Parts: sequence; structure tokens; C-alpha cells
Amino acid sequence: MTSKTWKQILAVACGLAGTLVLAQNQPAAPAPAGNPDEPVAKVNEKPITRRQLDGVVANDLRMLEQRGTPVTPEQQLGYERQVLGKLIDQELLVQAASKTPVPDVDKKVDAQIAEIKASFPDPKMFDDQLKKIGRSEEQLRTDVRQMVTVQAFVEATFAGKVKIGDDQIKAFYDEHPDYFEKPAQIRASHILVMVPGDATDEVKKAKRAAIDKARERVTTGKEDFAKVAAEVSECPSKAKGGDLEFFGKRQMVAEFDKAAFALKTGEISEVVTTQFGFHVIKQTGEQAAEKRPLDAMKDSIEKFLKKREVDKQLAQFVESERKTAKIEMLLK
Repeated sequence: MTSKTWKQILAVACGLAGTLVLAQNQPAAPAPAGNPDEPVAKVNEKPITRRQLDGVVANDLRMLEQRGTPVTPEQQLGYERQVLGKLIDQELLVQAASKTPVPDVDKKVDAQIAEIKASFPDPKMFDDQLKKIGRSEEQLRTDVRQMVTVQAFVEATFAGKVKIGDDQIKAFYDEHPDYFEKPAQIRASHILVMVPGDATDEVKKAKRAAIDKARERVTTGKEDFAKVAAEVSECPSKAKGGDLEFFGKRQMVAEFDKAAFALKTGEISEVVTTQFGFHVIKQTGEQAAEKRPLDAMKDSIEKFLKKREVDKQLAQFVESERKTAKIEMLLK
């Protein structure tokens, strides 16, 4: 399990708490065939159910599809076995962590639940999402308590004991100069009129007319770009006058990236079409490429090296737990 990181295991350990947030505005996964409470594995007699497996698999498949790397039906069984392996690692970790008391655990669980709820526009959407993934709020609370317990165990047993020295930090900086090259960036603002994928020609025509009018206001009409973006744009950046802050090449979708980097500071683009709809872009600043100094990167390097060492120790721990645990694979 050396390829897994403790962050990945914790992501699985937080289970449906993470799924709840990530699955907002996503269609419900199809109901699994058979009995959802049927065990697909047992770890020291503790069952991992088909419901647990399907919940994680459905969320993973949704994310892979969004990234353009869907899993084919032929690959799905193999993928399920990979996920089940992670769930077994999770259960081993949970069982080990359950022996460690967590101070103020209820307060920490309350804080996590409040954070999850705050990610929804209103309480009804939170309740609806719970129903969509087939969980009650009490079950969610159990999931979050498990996550908090595992996090505390990892911190006390591994992360809290790892120390990274200045010599290690400098050696890493010197050995990996390419990591600290900051590429040239630009700053841009945009006005977006969104076009649904299933929009009719009539809707597309109306949307195009809206973006053309917005461009006319900021070019011929000389109106303030931020003001027009705040009024017209359908991107969350409208709250900041359309400002997207600084970004490098290939951080945006291809059509947007090409148009934005072709502009000079202060210039406004023609209408640009992307998968999201119609954009008008204004380039507002430039930053030349540079190498980040060691002092500025010290904290980031320390965190990276510490995480790498914790990953290694945790992988070894879970592997040792597998050797002594009673694990039954029941996936059909």
C-alpha cells in the first residue's frame, strides 16, 4: 500500500461526509442491485457493506467522469476491488484509532457538521442531499466522529512526532530547482453569460445578444468593466467585478487560455466561446517568471517533507495491521 497516502485514507475515512458535500447538484447514483447491507468484506469480523462500497465507488466514478477519465463497465469490477482495498485499510485504521481517546471529540464533531451544513445554501438542500445518499444526520455524525478520531490518531501517533530540519529543507530546495520556478502569469477579469449544454438555438441567440451588448458597453460605451461584470456576469467572480486574480498558462480551459494570453494589459477580447458559455475577457496585469526564494518556500517544503514521511510510516503501519488482522474478501 506504499502508493497510498494517509490523506487519501482519511478521505475515504471521512466517507459519506465528503460525499455529501462533493455530490451537491449531482444526480443520485443508481440504486445498487441486491441487498445493500450485504457484506463485501469483513475486517476482524466487522463488515464492510455493499452500501459503503457503492457509495464511495459512485462518488469516485462521478469525479473521474468530470475529469474526462471515465471507468468503462469492463474496468468497473477491478476498480471496485481497488476501492474495497482502501475501505479495508480505512477499517484497520479506524479500529486502531478507536483505542485512542480524543479530547473534546463532541465539540470537534459539532464543528465539522456545522462546516458541512454551511456549504449548502439552505437547510433543505442539506436534508435533501442526505436523503439522496441514503444517510440520516445521525449516521453522518457517526461518519464524522470516525473521521475526527482517525485524524487525532494519525496526529498523535505519526504526524506529531515527525520533525523536519533546516538542512533537509535546504537540500530538497537545492535538489529540485524546477519545483520552485514560478511561471509567467497574467491577471484577468471576465464577463460570463452561461449557455446550458442542451440550449436551443433560440436560447443561444439570446445569450449571444446579451454578451455582445455587455462587450459593447465596456468597449464602445467605455463603461467600467467591473461594474458591467457585477451586473451581467453569471460567474461567482461577479462579486469581485469579474476578477479571476493571477493565473498561469493552461490553468483555464483552452479557448479562454488562448484568448487571455493573447491580450496586452488593458485590452478587452472579442467574445470567446467555451464549454461554459460566452465570455468577454479583460487582461489587467502581468507577472514575469521568477524563482521563488528559499525563505518564501520553507514552510511549504517542510509540510511536504513531513507529509511524505507520515505517508511512509502510515503505509507501514497499515501493512503490519493487515498481517495480523482477520480479513475476509466477499466481493462477488
